[in-house]
Amino acid sequence: MTGQTQHTADSVGGSPHLPSAPHMALGIHYTKSMTFQVFNAPAIFTTFEDRPNVALVVDVRANQLAANQPAFEVELAIRCQGQNTPTIAEDKATVLFEASLVQAGIFTLQSATQETLEPLLLIEAPRLLFPAARNVLTTMSREAGFLPIIVQQIDFAALWRSRKAQG
Repeated sequence: MTGQTQHTADSVGGSPHLPSAPHMALGIHYTKSMTFQVFNAPAIFTTFEDRPNVALVVDVRANQLAANQPAFEVELAIRCQGQNTPTIAEDKATVLFEASLVQAGIFTLQSATQETLEPLLLIEAPRLLFPAARNVLTTMSREAGFLPIIVQQIDFAALWRSRKAQG
């Protein structure tokens, strides 16, 4: 039978339906680890006045929890460093703080194929974890005595494509 769509019957109502599309469910998300280190405190709070320049490094990792099971732990790791803007007298910036955060979640995949597995785990899953990670970073920086770190939305699809291109 070529050129025909295969239908199956619903076991309850007997109505035909198509095979389900791949999808993912988030079971739980949590902060796996976080650190915030302020350098040269308390003196640092008396010497800088401007908003620090913040450099961000983002990484996404996914690990299957058990062989032949659809459950995966996905980790969104964010490292950032805040530096002052060097003055004319200084030749390089001073590091004010470093923050490291791993926000993770347990995801269950249904009807995923080999082609949809990576995009679901490395694009869609971190997209769901990101708002909580951004909130934790904002709170940590504010509670450490700095202006809140405001992280703009991250394009996880572009990040994934870039990593695939690198090999």
